[in-house]
Amino acid sequence: MEPEVIVGLGSAGLALLAAIISGLMANRSLRLVHKLGRQQKHEDAAEEAERILHMYRDPLLDAAQTLQSRIYNIVDQSYLERYLTCGEEDEERYARDYTVFAIAEYLCWVEIVRRELRFLDAGEVDRNRQLLSHLTRTQVSFQTDRIDAPFQIFRGRQRAIAELMMVPTNAPEGPRSECLGYATFRRRLDTDAEFASWFGRLRADVDVVAASGPEADVRLARLQHDLIDLIDFLDPKAFRIPPNLRNRLAEPATTVPFQDLREPSPVARSRSAR
Repeated sequence: MEPEVIVGLGSAGLALLAAIISGLMANRSLRLVHKLGRQQKHEDAAEEAERILHMYRDPLLDAAQTLQSRIYNIVDQSYLERYLTCGEEDEERYARDYTVFAIAEYLCWVEIVRRELRFLDAGEVDRNRQLLSHLTRTQVSFQTDRIDAPFQIFRGRQRAIAELMMVPTNAPEGPRSECLGYATFRRRLDTDAEFASWFGRLRADVDVVAASGPEADVRLARLQHDLIDLIDFLDPKAFRIPPNLRNRLAEPATTVPFQDLREPSPVARSRSAR
């Protein structure tokens, strides 16, 4: 074989080898860029989720504490029995309506946080996964039909109540929504029939709890435990809510194990989205 042919074949082989190596390196580079992009997206989502949690932690924590404290006073301190029929109209109105407000306020802040997080790929971040798990527990404790007790609120109604309580801030930075205050809430109960209709059942449930025995407290006790768990998560070092204000109610005697009350009944599993 002529030397020129050998040289030509060698050059062609080297060129082909260089092309193969270049293609492999380019493919590897693309995979690395894609991997780094996904990692950056994940880190950005985690950072944004942490910013949202930091921004809304205090109002969510305060709402959880307000509700769990009201539940504790109802179940353990006979609050409704003492104040709902005390003979003073304003005190009786406050006992009923602030109880309902505490529920609505908590649902509102939960919905605000969910809306802020829903477009982020935050479920893969452990801390945010834990937060969403805590919020889901209270949601299910409200909606479960494993117990026949007052204050059952299906998921759609929870979100509707939250929407009614939500107020846009129109702020260019910071929280985009906040919750109605109690004074506005009470005024709208008196002046807005459609608004008030969403809370009629809850206001009636307050009277049911006041007139019933311990069987009416099962859902409330489950909720109070869930809320304490959320408070422990949001304020693990007790900087904002001291430990002596986190007392848990005793677990009531039920035919369904207390820890299983979040599970829907067999019939309800087919309509769990309610």
